[in-house]
Amino acid sequence: MQSIQQILSDVGYGAAIGGALGLTGTGGSILAVPALVYLVGEDVHTAIGTSLAVVGGIAAEGVFGQRRTVQWTAGLLLGACGIAGSIPGSLLSPYVSSTILLLLFAALTITASISMLVSQAKDKPREERAPWWIIFLAALAIGFLTGFLGVGVGFLIVPTMVFAFAVPMQVAIPTSLLVIAFNSFVSLGTRFAASSIDWTVVAAFVSGGIVGNAVAANFVHSWDQRRLKRIFAVFILAVGLFTLGSATGIIPIRFK
Repeated sequence: MQSIQQILSDVGYGAAIGGALGLTGTGGSILAVPALVYLVGEDVHTAIGTSLAVVGGIAAEGVFGQRRTVQWTAGLLLGACGIAGSIPGSLLSPYVSSTILLLLFAALTITASISMLVSQAKDKPREERAPWWIIFLAALAIGFLTGFLGVGVGFLIVPTMVFAFAVPMQVAIPTSLLVIAFNSFVSLGTRFAASSIDWTVVAAFVSGGIVGNAVAANFVHSWDQRRLKRIFAVFILAVGLFTLGSATGIIPIRFK
């Protein structure tokens, strides 16, 4: 049973994740696993399963709150195609060691931060949709990473929405939440029997995340997205390097 102090801390962690997810549509969900491992103290495999429930819940609330700007057809199509990746990713993850998972997670986090730092994406979308095979391959990768590492990979979903489905950034961000929620729940359902999830932690993170996401939604259209993403990219780069250091033993912090 968690103490009141720990529950309040978990609510705060969730609020930070929800706020980042709502403001950028990318990166916020990538904070869930390190928060659960290093701040809550869960083992890596449990953290991945818990992360899927947390991220899926926060993203679903974000979709509801911004439902008028969601591109439902594109989001559901990308999510449906991602099932081909999310199911095998979820089934494979429990058989991979915690150290390897953290190393892969660190690589993904560093890649996400670099992608956000160098991105020159404009608000203006393509004039036409990308070929179906490109959409399917992108959805396959997004689904697999969600199921395997318990992350929403919004940094891949948003540019996919912009360039593959020809939608503006203001539509791509809330739609990415739909894809994240879809893939997270499919992945969670696939690995449910094999995952030991602390639902008290999930409830605390999601409660905080809903508040953070709702607050962030009021600012997403008025803040400078490029500057915000660059600031956030530096932060998650630090998280990725910290995770890499702990997984390799350079930083002497134990994880389960």
